[in-house]
Amino acid sequence: MVPAFYQSCSEMIRKWEEAVPKETSVELDVWPHFQLMTGEVISRTAFGSSYEEGRIVFELQKEQAEYVMDQVFSIYIPGSRFLPSKKKKRMLEIKKEIQATIRRIIDKRLMVMKAGETSTTNEDLLGILLESNTKEIEQHGNKDFGMTTIEVMEECKLFYFAGQDTTSVLLVWTMIYCAYIESGKYVQERKF
Repeated sequence: MVPAFYQSCSEMIRKWEEAVPKETSVELDVWPHFQLMTGEVISRTAFGSSYEEGRIVFELQKEQAEYVMDQVFSIYIPGSRFLPSKKKKRMLEIKKEIQATIRRIIDKRLMVMKAGETSTTNEDLLGILLESNTKEIEQHGNKDFGMTTIEVMEECKLFYFAGQDTTSVLLVWTMIYCAYIESGKYVQERKF
């Protein structure tokens, strides 16, 4: 999966080079760039050749998370969950669109696997999940031992949701730490 990391990182650095004039020093807010890059890496590593569709899932889940956070921090009125609203309607649309997109990706991948093209299907998370699931079902001779399509979809969604923010936060803190060490203050403060 290193080529996927490399490609996304190269694209991000190229954007930085275009944004910053040569031989000058400017402040650059890297947080949005890291969020975009980690989303792209996750899309590539989760869905491989279906990267664009994976990116759609990522963007929809991000929007869904914003709606959920709005609800968490709003005042709760008993019974309000039963009242229709634009946000609730949009959240339901997003949920259905995410499920339809992931199901379409899974169905395409299963068709490729049934056609016998397994050399490229197990290079990403979805391929690994589906191949493992198929082997589990074949080994036990019963579909009850494998994951359902819904469970595979949930695993993919979780991979996105859990991986994107944590990874981008880690990258930002790593850059802050590297800048701190580069400044020489770390060495000066460590002397006893």
